[in-house]
Amino acid sequence: MSGLSFDSVLVTLALKCYASQLFQGLEKHMFYIFKLSVIVCFPPEDQVKVHAIVTYSTDEKYDIVMIRRGNSEPFHLTSVGSEPEVWDGEESDESDDILYCFTLPPATRKIMYAVVTLQESNELTVIPTNWLNEHKTQCYWPPFKTPEKCLDVIKNKLEPAKGIHSWELLNIVCHWEHDTYKLFKEIPEVVSEQVERMYAAVTLQESKELTVIPTNWLNENKTQCHWPPFKTPEKCLDVIKNRLEPARGINAWKQLHMVFHGEYAAYKQAKEKCEAVGEQMEWPSTSLGCFEKQKTINPIHTALTSQSTQTFGVKRKRDDESTDISWQSLLITDMDEKKKPKQIMDEINVKVQAIQDTDPTITIIKTHILDAISKMNEDTRKKETIGIFGRTGEGKSSLLNAVLGDQFLLPSGGCGACTAVITQVEANLNDSNYIAEIDLISKEEWDEEFALSNEVEENQLTEMTKERITALFGAEAEEKSLEELKRDDRYKEIFNDLSTGKKIISSSDPSAFASNVVCYLENSVANPGGCYWPLVKSVTIKIPNCRELLEHIVLIDLPGTGDCNKIRDDLWKTKIRECSAVWIVSDIKRAITDRDPWGILDHCIEDLGPGGECKHINFICTKTDDMKPAEYLRSVRLTEAQISGQGLDVKTKCILHRNDLAQKTIKLKLQSTKSEESKERFITDVFTVSSTAFFDQELHLKNVETEIPKLRDILINRNKTINQKLTGDYINEAKGILSLLQSVQLDKDKNMTKARILKDLQTDLEKNLKLLDDHFEGLYEKLKKCLLKGVEESVRSCVKTTQDMLSSVRPKCNRGFHRIFRAMCCRGGFYWPRNWNAPLDLNKCLSKHMYDSINKEFVLMFPVDDIDKTEKSMQDKLDKFSIILPTTPMLYPIHIFIQTQENKLKASLSRVIVEKKKEIYLTIYAVIEWKMAPGYKKASEVKGEGSMQRMEKAIMETIDELKVQMFNEAKVEMLEMFNNLKLHIMKTLESELKTSVNHSLSQICKFNLLDVSREIQELEKLSAAV
Repeated sequence: MSGLSFDSVLVTLALKCYASQLFQGLEKHMFYIFKLSVIVCFPPEDQVKVHAIVTYSTDEKYDIVMIRRGNSEPFHLTSVGSEPEVWDGEESDESDDILYCFTLPPATRKIMYAVVTLQESNELTVIPTNWLNEHKTQCYWPPFKTPEKCLDVIKNKLEPAKGIHSWELLNIVCHWEHDTYKLFKEIPEVVSEQVERMYAAVTLQESKELTVIPTNWLNENKTQCHWPPFKTPEKCLDVIKNRLEPARGINAWKQLHMVFHGEYAAYKQAKEKCEAVGEQMEWPSTSLGCFEKQKTINPIHTALTSQSTQTFGVKRKRDDESTDISWQSLLITDMDEKKKPKQIMDEINVKVQAIQDTDPTITIIKTHILDAISKMNEDTRKKETIGIFGRTGEGKSSLLNAVLGDQFLLPSGGCGACTAVITQVEANLNDSNYIAEIDLISKEEWDEEFALSNEVEENQLTEMTKERITALFGAEAEEKSLEELKRDDRYKEIFNDLSTGKKIISSSDPSAFASNVVCYLENSVANPGGCYWPLVKSVTIKIPNCRELLEHIVLIDLPGTGDCNKIRDDLWKTKIRECSAVWIVSDIKRAITDRDPWGILDHCIEDLGPGGECKHINFICTKTDDMKPAEYLRSVRLTEAQISGQGLDVKTKCILHRNDLAQKTIKLKLQSTKSEESKERFITDVFTVSSTAFFDQELHLKNVETEIPKLRDILINRNKTINQKLTGDYINEAKGILSLLQSVQLDKDKNMTKARILKDLQTDLEKNLKLLDDHFEGLYEKLKKCLLKGVEESVRSCVKTTQDMLSSVRPKCNRGFHRIFRAMCCRGGFYWPRNWNAPLDLNKCLSKHMYDSINKEFVLMFPVDDIDKTEKSMQDKLDKFSIILPTTPMLYPIHIFIQTQENKLKASLSRVIVEKKKEIYLTIYAVIEWKMAPGYKKASEVKGEGSMQRMEKAIMETIDELKVQMFNEAKVEMLEMFNNLKLHIMKTLESELKTSVNHSLSQICKFNLLDVSREIQELEKLSAAV
């Protein structure tokens, strides 16, 4: 042992002793001793056990690094007390041995080399530590050209030259430091795994700036980023390149909305991506290229017939525009990430089926494994819903057409109630056809609709009924009575179709498809008759070749306000509660002053928040290209010279000026109109779009200025995030199943018996279920206290609140209000007149005080977003629930299996909580609606002179008579539903986890069912990549 100090010998012996104790349970292993390090060699089938040992049983004072996987090249390592030698693994029984290296931490040994990435060239290399600057963000680099000379000065740790002939300073990312050169120089792939993605290219939405940020500044969904408080560009650039960790807590950095473009290992790569995106912002960046602008040719037809472009709705790019394939590459990567784990599990499925064994235990395990694999492919999670709504004629359908890339897919520009039909748009992932699923009303629903609409005596048709009859039968039908219409053969023919309940239209030709569907969506005033929208509840349109936009998202074009249709009113309220995001659409000329969009927002805020699952509200100003410059300049009291935009024509300058002004004004109004609770609850943003200019290049707006690409990017990024989440969940579930297959041998350890493990797990399950029950009981008591307060206030104030509400909506002359009031009573307390910006909703008025009393606590108990979870939430209590015990390496497969089953179960129950909380919240409204039904019926039957006063009196008497009972029943019903949810969670956890524990312990036996160590290792790599 010449050349080593006595201390060094002791250190090496200590490492050898420590490694021997650590791996004494392995049947096959070898040690190789080196200066200040020990290498352990073991066969690949022991990988899971060794991983457990390294993860759970190591002393923090040692560094342990896996330095080889499989058939890699041999290592050149210096052995203690001998000349340099090559160890090629020939002494091992297996050529696929895996090595772990035990070394002293940096504080104990002398650090001489560092593994770094040169940022400019993205090269991974080893340099002497004396080349690093103080902060390890830069390094000196020698001027030598030949690789031999460079390698020589690195190995000899030549001191960098300073002064006149000083070496060049390069920006670096420092990954690792060590005391030897060879150890890390021979295994760059280990370091490469740790580099991964370090910088992101993004666009800051508010300021429209393209920039590079460290990936540790991104939020989980990559929709927001932290931003430092520094002012000078030098300081900002410094913290970006050095990847400074964002400050949190009291002095937390501000969070900015942004559009994510990609992740890269080096700053320079991310910067180049920003430059590429900047060049292409003349036209929209899409997943598979840039849209072509066409004036008369259908973009879908162009996309489908082009040999070079297979993407839906692709537009021609300008001559000076380069094609962006980054999203295409990204999608291919996403698809690969999903395919690889599925391929692994398909192969395992085949291997398990091939097992021939009559042992009862093996048969049970085999059946369970096959069943678990088959269920992995049954993804029952619903898609996310984005609701698009606003008044008829505001451009909702045109907006959808632009986002989808087809100018003529959905009808737009019609009159009357042409958009009263709920239109749901999603991806057709099965074939290349355009499909419309048309959900029709029943004959009974049609008759009921007529009964509700005909409020005038003597069988006269109301204006709304006339509109529907005219749409179906033509202008001449308006002069006929209802009974005359029923005797018409066309009436019988049309309503025979209603017995089918649903109609399907399918075509591979987008033009033919649009022509066939339009009569179910559009009302033609110029040519009435043959328009079937009055018979339609909703239409679902499935579009091919738009996986990148709509694979996991559904867009819903909700009807314009004042539809006056009870069936669609009910469907409208249901769909609103399903929205995870909402786009409120308004013509830019009326967006600020028009009451409609703000009335919608105010009316729906509870259905979107505590009663729904909405996270984002986007306000979209449409028709920005509709501009008369002279009028606009007069209205803002400016001259053309006072508006910025050098080189632009006056119309374009005015459009951009109005867009900027509208965005700022609406953002201020959103902040001032939202309550404190809703400010915290929703993320809001404002967009100014032109669907027409997106397709028509003669309007002189760049595509980025139409802001359609921004909306597309929202969909693309959200789809990508959902894909990553689904892939990660699939991989984790696969790891759990494979862990069940990885057998353990407890018989060798007398302290580890099946009965003892089962008892420990069951005890822990009971203990944690009791803790969870106590937490839920605390939430129950808080809710009960709030409800009691709400009942007291409702009983005391409901009559006056109702009177005040009616006074606020009643016209001064009282003219025609009796018809609106009767219509409300006929529809169970809810009616939305066509010319009103919000509905007349008596049930909501009566439930106001109860909702006011619970809203604040309810939002804390049931957040819809993970980032909003607090200790007061039901989901937080569920997340912290676990029966996983501190485990030994021998139990590692059991640990992994139970943990994956636990995580899958908790994720499923979290989704149940979000769904059930909507039902719980709706309980108060539903009970009031049900209790008030007799009063509404009684009031609706009042007719003749003075009917308004008598109807109002009947309603007020009903409220006064029922108020104590009604509000107390609402309280009891809500608490009962909360308790039912609690019991469902508790019973599901207990039942499913007991089953999982039994399955995991049934695998404890003296033989391997199947060796899946390689598959587990591959899934670990995929999990890290995702």
